[in-house]
Amino acid sequence: MENIEKHLRKAKTWNMVLLVLGLISLASSLFSLPSTLNPPKETYDAMGSYGAQMYEYLNSPMTKAIYIISLVITIALIVCYFMANKKLKEGKAPSKIPYFAKLGWTVVSLLIGFITTPKGEFMGVDMSAATQITSIVTSALISIPAILVIVHLFKAEPEE
Repeated sequence: MENIEKHLRKAKTWNMVLLVLGLISLASSLFSLPSTLNPPKETYDAMGSYGAQMYEYLNSPMTKAIYIISLVITIALIVCYFMANKKLKEGKAPSKIPYFAKLGWTVVSLLIGFITTPKGEFMGVDMSAATQITSIVTSALISIPAILVIVHLFKAEPEE
């Protein structure tokens, strides 16, 4: 019984980390919403042909739709993390679905980014490769708390 409580406490800690990261992500997304929905063309004009490609990509309806969907998913996950935190305070194990959904959305958004991001160079640097590597590393680091919550929730399940 003590072991179960220990894992629930650890799950609660990592859930709080996810909650804070989610709130930071939401604040950042809301702050950048106007420039994402209406990207300033002059910023991309200075980058030459790659800038023109990026402007077309960022100004496409698909990119804007993906951004809005991502914003809605972020809000839904934050609500789920709050509900999970309440259950964890009561010493009960919450559903693992939000954490698996977080990992699933991370993979889907990476795949969408890899498929849709324009290929091109800026000042001799392959920007698409640099962007993809940065996305993979950042996503992997941000996914660690969700993975740890899942691990501790599985460990908190009573053995039969």
